[in-house]
Amino acid sequence: MRIKSVEITWFRGAAGSVMLDTVLKSVVIYGENGAGKSSFVDAVEFVMSGGKIRHLAHEYSGRRQEKGIINTHKPKDEKTKLIIAFDGGAQETAEIETDGKYILAGINAMKDWDLGRTILRQDEVARFIHGTKGEKYSDLLPLFGLQELEVPAANLTKATSWPQFCLILINSPMIRPMLWFLPTTKT
Repeated sequence: MRIKSVEITWFRGAAGSVMLDTVLKSVVIYGENGAGKSSFVDAVEFVMSGGKIRHLAHEYSGRRQEKGIINTHKPKDEKTKLIIAFDGGAQETAEIETDGKYILAGINAMKDWDLGRTILRQDEVARFIHGTKGEKYSDLLPLFGLQELEVPAANLTKATSWPQFCLILINSPMIRPMLWFLPTTKT
């Protein structure tokens, strides 16, 4: 399931209703500081994380991050809303009260999504660029659905002898199912 559009109303930097149409593709959002780029990413994170946004997890945002998620210029008669539409017509919505309490409604399509594979923020890109080769592999494996290889790969780099290398390889959860292909010999 892919995101078709994200609509935000009086959420973070959005005054009134603003929509980002993704055309069901991966999206890179860029622009000047204060233009509202993070507001769309924060909306997706808010819905995925059950009302929390990582970079707002500090005391100044309030207990429910109400001081950081609701646009400070919101008229009293307006509501803070998020609508995330998916391919096929399904959608998830969130209505956020002034005190930060919220109501999520919809198909709960994002409950099993991995936040790290869905949202990549600028600081994470910079960390990746400046990281070591091992850190880059650790970041890329989950993007390709290969996170199971991370532990065996780390263990293999620690192997000090050929027998130890073979033992680590055989006990790998990715390799073990393939061992039945090996011919057996009777002695």
